Amino acid sequence: MQNSFNLVQAGAVIQQRWKTIAAITVITALVAAITVFLVPRYFRSTATVVSANPLLADKARLFNNNIQGLYSYFGSGDDLDRITGIADMDTTYKKLVDEFGLIDYYRLSGDSISLLRRKAVLKLRKDLSFQRTDQGQLKIVVWTKQQQLSANIVNRMVSLITETETAIWQNSYSQSLSQLDATIADMQQQYRQLADSMPSMNGAAHELAAVRQQTLLEQLKQYQKAADEFRLAAQTRPAALYVLEPATPAAKAERPAKLEIILAAAAAGFVFACFLLLLNNRNRSV
Repeated sequence: MQNSFNLVQAGAVIQQRWKTIAAITVITALVAAITVFLVPRYFRSTATVVSANPLLADKARLFNNNIQGLYSYFGSGDDLDRITGIADMDTTYKKLVDEFGLIDYYRLSGDSISLLRRKAVLKLRKDLSFQRTDQGQLKIVVWTKQQQLSANIVNRMVSLITETETAIWQNSYSQSLSQLDATIADMQQQYRQLADSMPSMNGAAHELAAVRQQTLLEQLKQYQKAADEFRLAAQTRPAALYVLEPATPAAKAERPAKLEIILAAAAAGFVFACFLLLLNNRNRSV
């Protein structure tokens, strides 16, 4: 006895049982339709950014016209990696969780606040993604059940990246400035002590003190100039990144893709029904 169907036999079985196949296909599509209309809708918001050149934070750029022309306004791929690294820190996610009340948004309860924050961070990580383009751009994408919330989270993420990176180089300038101010104060103290003691000196000692006094004055001028440059650089904030496209609320929900899911379910139901009927007919023929 023949144990397999050829195309003619398969076509005959499908033609004979088309009502059953159609019923299974329709039922599958209906179940899928009911399901997609019951599940929550998700809205997507996206911001597109590019990295600024971190060398723009160099204080020499502000005081040397020749150096200014050497710096590009845009950073490299490594700079884009740095931005992604800052954005992907737990600290950044925790700030977003706290500012937007995401513990309540995700309906988390029953644990300590620290554990609830951690759970909210993990859920937010699933809803937020970073996508690098071939044009050296970074897309920050967030999916939430609320149109405005998605846009707000993305835009706040961008501002947190800017604040964090700006704070890093400003802190570096502030530390250097504090060290310079301490050195200047020490040199000023030395100069005053030397000036007070010079009237009692004579001969070679007085000449050496005068040379030391002049040296201190020249050094003080140089250190004071450097301190002024650091102070101005700390007050002048170059961009950490450039926002090419800020996030805006989505016009409509993009998840679930209702039509695509229903069509895919109907196709799967049709294939399954055909396979089931052919397998059943084959078993009867054996």
